[in-house]
Amino acid sequence: MHEMLVVAAVVVLTAGLVIGLAAVITGWLLPGSGRAKVTRPRMWGYGTLIGQAGIGTFLFVGPLHGPSMEHVPYAMAGMAVFAFGLHVQRLAMRASS
Repeated sequence: MHEMLVVAAVVVLTAGLVIGLAAVITGWLLPGSGRAKVTRPRMWGYGTLIGQAGIGTFLFVGPLHGPSMEHVPYAMAGMAVFAFGLHVQRLAMRASS
């Protein structure tokens, strides 16, 4: 079961990296209703990449690494980086009025 979780995490992180890189390099975003809200696609892509780095750090030194408490500070730092990535993505969106 653990191997399947690792594979699923790698697939999701890879998809996020591809989407983030596409936004940074070309300014392209996935089609959908949220696309109209993003006014700065490259900035949104950077936020995605930052978030992927954070959640990858959280997953692979935290829950998927094992129950060791020695890695908790690193996992929590990864979660903070993920939150910062979400903040950058939010800054790339149009202000709601």
